[in-house]
Amino acid sequence: MHDYSTDASERRGVPLLLALLAIALAWASSKFLAAIHLSIPWWVDAPSSMGFYGALYTLFDRYLWRNSFVHKLGLVRVPDLEGRWRGYLITSYDGHAKRYPLMINIFQSWTEIIVYLTTPMSMSRSSTAVIQMDDPEGAALIYQYQNQPLADAMKTMHMHYGTAMLRLSSDGCLTGDYYAGRDRRTFGRICCKRA
Repeated sequence: MHDYSTDASERRGVPLLLALLAIALAWASSKFLAAIHLSIPWWVDAPSSMGFYGALYTLFDRYLWRNSFVHKLGLVRVPDLEGRWRGYLITSYDGHAKRYPLMINIFQSWTEIIVYLTTPMSMSRSSTAVIQMDDPEGAALIYQYQNQPLADAMKTMHMHYGTAMLRLSSDGCLTGDYYAGRDRRTFGRICCKRA
């Protein structure tokens, strides 16, 4: 997976909240250890604020950010896009004449994401991404990809780079446009729904 950026302000507020919680947990653990008269060897420090912060950040990054309660509190606005999406694409290569089936697999944490898109002719993998939240049209996943043709793809197809911009609609669909790099010079539309 690779990092992704977002225009949501949560990336500033949540780490501060986690740091305050880590300090409180470190203070409470030191009071608890003192109350039970437990002496820790000099080479093992009592659980420190940094240790608690690291554990809380990892827990939040991988799991807690997906929780609906965390979203209701307004701590997180970034949508959880992880999962398998099925749909189709149309391309300028054939004049938008045919729908080609596709499958998108998205793996996501609060700070990292990777997008794999597979069609009957090729596979692509994201290399960088943005989740844009403050757009009046809704949340958008924008990513750059590297596309590799499959062994039985047409001879004119070769490895290329491109960009895709997919919007998450209120009915849970990802739809948008893609643009292939200078060698392909194709563009098209992607429509998919979580499977």
